[in-house]
Amino acid sequence: MQPDRVVLIMGNTIQHGRSSNRVYLLKLGSSPDVAARSLSDIALAEGYSKVIAKVPEVMLDAFKAQSFEEEVRVPNMYAHRGDGVFVAKYLMPERRDEPLGSTFESVRILAQKKANESCKELPAGYAITPLQKKDVPEIVDLFQQVFKKYPFPVHDAAFVEQTMNEGTHYWGARFEGQLVALASAEVDSGVKNVEMTDFATLPEHRSTGLASALLAEMESAMRTMGIITAYTIARAISPGMNITFARAGYTYCGRLPNNTCIANGIESMNVWSKKLMAL
Repeated sequence: MQPDRVVLIMGNTIQHGRSSNRVYLLKLGSSPDVAARSLSDIALAEGYSKVIAKVPEVMLDAFKAQSFEEEVRVPNMYAHRGDGVFVAKYLMPERRDEPLGSTFESVRILAQKKANESCKELPAGYAITPLQKKDVPEIVDLFQQVFKKYPFPVHDAAFVEQTMNEGTHYWGARFEGQLVALASAEVDSGVKNVEMTDFATLPEHRSTGLASALLAEMESAMRTMGIITAYTIARAISPGMNITFARAGYTYCGRLPNNTCIANGIESMNVWSKKLMAL
């Protein structure tokens, strides 16, 4: 199945498709009332079971008026506009159900218990470096090896290069010259936030602290760019990435039930955030 497509509709950046069986408002561009109605219209027309939107808290009432409910709140997500809120509407009640809910809670508790543990030092032989357009073939190759399913078409070189053009920054970990891990920082400079995402490490190089090293390097770069808030959306079932962010000082913001097609199908996702610098 192809990844869901990203389109611009009435000024709103929206992702939708069969893969995650949802409509996702990535960035609001029209009035909130118009956006809320158009999202629901798309979902009904296409038969999707979930609608989700990421919006400033000042827009929350407009979405609540269209039967959206708050799922996750990210403090200071929008500079000078307050918190960011993930709101959702379920068109099929069973989409809310989480049979693995207790497991997700166990992962969250484990991550928070490990929050005060120190991160591993970068092992000898590894180097963290920014990645450029010339590295796109290696980026795509690594994504293809790590992710069989992914919510965005990261297996497509043209897509990766497009994200670079639109302000996403990539960092990689190299071992003996080979790209063995990477991550990206998806910057929204207008509101001074960044999503830390796309963490991928080859199996033979896992448990070496590469994700933590990549995250630290990206945070440093984001501070020099004046970015105030960092956040991530991590698989609720995966202890590793949740622990990585908890150890790095991120705060748990909540969970998005049955939200994203990744790895084994549509999965619930945890949201974590961190204030990188003062307003």
